[in-house]
Amino acid sequence: MKRKEAVRLVKDKLPEKRYKHSRRVAETAEEMAKIFDGDADKCYLAGMLHDYSKYDELSDMYQYVTEYELDPNLLGFKSEVLHGPVAAVRMREEFGVDDDEVFQAITNHTSGRAQMMLNEKIIFVADYIEPKRSQPGVDYIRDIVFEKQDLDFAVYEITKANILHLVSKDRPVYMRAVDCLNYYNMVKE
Repeated sequence: MKRKEAVRLVKDKLPEKRYKHSRRVAETAEEMAKIFDGDADKCYLAGMLHDYSKYDELSDMYQYVTEYELDPNLLGFKSEVLHGPVAAVRMREEFGVDDDEVFQAITNHTSGRAQMMLNEKIIFVADYIEPKRSQPGVDYIRDIVFEKQDLDFAVYEITKANILHLVSKDRPVYMRAVDCLNYYNMVKE
């Protein structure tokens, strides 16, 4: 899929605010790819498409999980976790996006995972730090990325913040996120 097609696809489906977020993630990912020697085109594409299924009906997402034999543990979660894996499957099955790096980046942008590929880490981080994000600690993560240029440490800090937030809200934590935290906790040392 070419950039223009991805932009049109997302613009036609998502609300304007989410479309603009996706565009900023794509641009941030492209910038990060240049710093970390990632693939700028794959990062842009994954960044543009990562939230494609963000507003799909939950029942439809569950059907995708079942039909495409995704991790059955996903059935215990809602859109916040599901929209990544579902968007990846939809991109592959409905739109012919068959690049594994793009697929994995879209799939795991909601939870991360242990041993992510470079472009996958870039999308995970870019989604968190794109310029309009203002959550507590985001400037600290931006500093890790752009000043210290330590992508693995950024993944660890984001995952830790996400898990702490979920625990503070008494929400379930997808095990893939826990695996991500444990793996990048070891890698950062």
